[in-house]
Amino acid sequence: MTKLMEIFTAPTKVFTNLKEKPEWVTPFIIVLVIAALGAVVTVGMTKDTIIAKQEEAMIERGMSDEQIDQALKVMSGPFMIVTSAIGAIFFIVVVLLLFSFVVNLLLPVFDGIRGFKIVFSIVCFSALIKVPGTLLRLILIAITKSPFVTTSLALVIPNLAKDSFVYQLLASLDFFIIWEMILVGFGISITNEIKKQNAYILVFLVWAISVVIGILLGVMRGPGG
Repeated sequence: MTKLMEIFTAPTKVFTNLKEKPEWVTPFIIVLVIAALGAVVTVGMTKDTIIAKQEEAMIERGMSDEQIDQALKVMSGPFMIVTSAIGAIFFIVVVLLLFSFVVNLLLPVFDGIRGFKIVFSIVCFSALIKVPGTLLRLILIAITKSPFVTTSLALVIPNLAKDSFVYQLLASLDFFIIWEMILVGFGISITNEIKKQNAYILVFLVWAISVVIGILLGVMRGPGG
């Protein structure tokens, strides 16, 4: 538990220990649990808003009244809560594994040495930053009663359409994710004994690529997709 807290107060110590003894299970589980709970609580507090948005999307897709009524009945039950928790867990698992894989794959290009277990340990411990980020968003959701809260640069222009390119770009620049990426870069530099500059370029390059891909997929999916 001490090491988990030290990622916020003494990251150098955490990453130095991970270099000698990589470990990822505990932070990985914590991040998954927080993601699932965050999704469940969010749905619980904003269910009516979510259902209303989904109904609008179904109408735009030309679904019949009978189809919409049937869909809304399913969504009104525990289905939405269960699927949101499962979806959050699946998303986090895929993101952490894929991000770690790509960073590890590119390490030699930046004068590092591959070692997936160490990289994944760094990524999992750094992902603990999601805990205070999730808690803050839940507080904002409780205050606003809206699921569309953000802790990103999208706060600068709050009236942008949620499906616009500019909003998605600004929303991707989340303050907690940036903090998380800084920690990953710092951890890579310590465990791999490479220049901090190289480690940060590697991490933020992979992150930037993932952001671009995410935005492009969002644009291709379109509103209500």
